[in-house]
Amino acid sequence: MIFPVGHGAGANVVRVGRRAEHLSDAEFETWDLAHQATGDEALPHVDELVRRGLLVRVDDVTAFAQQYRLLPLFIGLGNHPDEPDRFAIGVQGLAPLAVVDERTYELWQWGWVAPSLWAHCEVQATLGEQPQLLEGVSTLLAQYVAVLEPVS
Repeated sequence: MIFPVGHGAGANVVRVGRRAEHLSDAEFETWDLAHQATGDEALPHVDELVRRGLLVRVDDVTAFAQQYRLLPLFIGLGNHPDEPDRFAIGVQGLAPLAVVDERTYELWQWGWVAPSLWAHCEVQATLGEQPQLLEGVSTLLAQYVAVLEPVS
């Protein structure tokens, strides 16, 4: 599985921490397609973007969770009126950008507080909950309501 790292910051620019990376059109397209978590290693420029820290290959879930954290974008809009067991994320007064299940919403809402995704999973485990880390990260990235950042 491949995930994008960082936040789109303009035309062909990705910000990772305080660093801005300028990408070619083709590189930016590959970075953008990685939000859909296709896991498609056949995408062009994957190796180069992994080397530059703009994509991460998730071969070992534990190592991935220890090395990255999730930062939320937008605001939580609470329970979706048509689906009260699901939660909306977006901008007040507009249609939600994402409607997610409770575990994914918890990851979006609280994952940034922990120093890493692994630390978030440890907290969830103490509460007796089974984290669905990759599914949650994949959903949030695909909807552009969160970004991955390396642990500093």
